[in-house]
Amino acid sequence: MITAVQAIRGGIKETSAGLEQAQGTLSRPIAFTYVPPRHARALEPDATLVEGIRGAGKSFWFSLLASPKHLSFVRDGFPEARLPERLTVAQGFGMGLSITQVPDAGTLTGLLDGSFRERTIWRAVVAHHAGIGGTFGSLKTWAERAQWVQDNPEAFAHAIEAADQRLADKGETLLVLFDALDRMADDWQHIHRLAKGLLQVALDLRSTRAIRCKVFARPDLLQDANVTSFADYSKLLANKASLAWQRADLYALLYQCLGNADVSRQPFAAWVDDIRGSTEASASGHWAVPASLRRDEERQEALFEQIAGKAMGSSTKRGKPYTWLVNHLQDGLNQVSPRSFLAALGKAAAETADDHTLPLDYRGIQRGVQEASQIRVQEITEDYPWVAPVMAPLRGNLTVPCAISDIERIWEGDGTLPRLDGLLQRSGDAAKLPPQHIDQGVAGLLTDLEELGMVQRMDGKRIQMPDVFRVAFGFGRRGGVKPLQ
Repeated sequence: MITAVQAIRGGIKETSAGLEQAQGTLSRPIAFTYVPPRHARALEPDATLVEGIRGAGKSFWFSLLASPKHLSFVRDGFPEARLPERLTVAQGFGMGLSITQVPDAGTLTGLLDGSFRERTIWRAVVAHHAGIGGTFGSLKTWAERAQWVQDNPEAFAHAIEAADQRLADKGETLLVLFDALDRMADDWQHIHRLAKGLLQVALDLRSTRAIRCKVFARPDLLQDANVTSFADYSKLLANKASLAWQRADLYALLYQCLGNADVSRQPFAAWVDDIRGSTEASASGHWAVPASLRRDEERQEALFEQIAGKAMGSSTKRGKPYTWLVNHLQDGLNQVSPRSFLAALGKAAAETADDHTLPLDYRGIQRGVQEASQIRVQEITEDYPWVAPVMAPLRGNLTVPCAISDIERIWEGDGTLPRLDGLLQRSGDAAKLPPQHIDQGVAGLLTDLEELGMVQRMDGKRIQMPDVFRVAFGFGRRGGVKPLQ
């Protein structure tokens, strides 16, 4: 028979595996769903633009909103999300969808190269999900649908108006979701055009009563003038929602999962009671993290002390686990993804000895940060391939904070910038999210890294790197988590 400590440790492992954001929503326990208070706005149909860093949950909500059972769970457990009862959700673009449902990247590129306008393509997608009939409804391919929309702009406008009226008369709302914008094509020239056209159509549809688009996008794409330079883009910004996670949100997510994981459900409920909490159940019958435990960080920390202790070592001089973990997972923009948080906890649980007196050993938490750093660096180099050759010559040669001149000396000695510039020129339009300020030399490249949250400037002369990147990139820091070799 396992002890309560072992059960909680097992629940953390189950939580980490179940909330890995790369998995599909439908494969996860439904009760692992948690809606942070600030995210409730992002789920509302009128929040057309939803911004979040990689791992923040864009694809999670994209899948969840399209799942009736998950949608029902959110309505019951998190009424602050204000999801209409009569809501029809369609997916207009995303990964893993059928070509009959959405055009894939190859089809989208072909349509653009076939002289179809960007807005025409996305109007055809919306028309398909709005159930427009007649001649359009009989068409079988995306090229035929786009051709009809392009050839019949007035008929399209009347058809959308009629569909909107039909939905409004029945008190229904159609919400069309768009995710994975960086996968819409294989090169950024096409991606920029498609993303811009999509945002324009999403803005157009705000004039309807019952048809809405919701676009999930990363911050970097929304900072690109190639995507956002069109009239009235500011109106979309007025309704933008963010998937930023605060420390209290991350721990509330953990507790929501521990209270519903098979192995830890009962012992965790007892621990919650020990800190004078109250257990709650949603209308679906699943355990719901108490409202006070979602926001009260003192109560959250008291509970986490039972899980990981009071100190990151022999005393609190080295930090308290509750604050230490999140502080070491933050990027330079003070953002932490739930993916990194849960990956670190999962590794900490796996590294903690079976007979340890607490579910988590502080040394396991330190190794968890190393694991999360590897994941975060892998993500950043996948999204921005130019980062890897820029960071490679610095590995093992810097201890931060360091002088800007130290970085400049290494890059100049290695010929980093000329080599990167040559690589980008050879890639041409296919270059994936290239640095925007490389023409400004070292200062410009540091600006690009700073905008990605990878570095921070100190007093204008020194550079600091957050641990979530520093550890895997092999930078030293006095008294910090050891860098990976």
